[in-house]
Amino acid sequence: MRKAVLLALSAVFAVVVGALLPGAAAAEETAAPERTMTAVDVGAAALEVNYAVAGSLPPRSELSCHWRSAVEICYEAYGDRWWVQDQDADGASAAVHWFNYRSGSLYRTGLCVNSLGNGEWGQCNKNYYENSTLYGNPCTWDRSESSSADCWNDQRRFQ
Repeated sequence: MRKAVLLALSAVFAVVVGALLPGAAAAEETAAPERTMTAVDVGAAALEVNYAVAGSLPPRSELSCHWRSAVEICYEAYGDRWWVQDQDADGASAAVHWFNYRSGSLYRTGLCVNSLGNGEWGQCNKNYYENSTLYGNPCTWDRSESSSADCWNDQRRFQ
């Protein structure tokens, strides 16, 4: 336990020193920037693509949610429903890119796309095995511009 605390403090110290010393900052600038988005090919054969239908969002107490700029995604375990809200009137659709694992291996993956408009909630009704693991990433997809959705690289576990 003490080693873990010392390691964490050392990492924090290195970050602070790197920010304060010009030589360390220069070295930091040469490193490749961390990507925050991933392109998801919507035409991929293994990807299940569904278009959300309008619905009334259930009480928040029944949902597990995650938000990123312009998109909120929620999962309703009872009924296996993804809820997606587009929070930006930019012409792009909001989506959730989900991953379903069974026994530690990827079993299914898909995209639930909300094209209902800014501020509207849409839902995709899925059917997952009860003992499976489910992750999701919020995404945006401008279908007039690209055949790929842009998804944030921060998978959240929902089941």
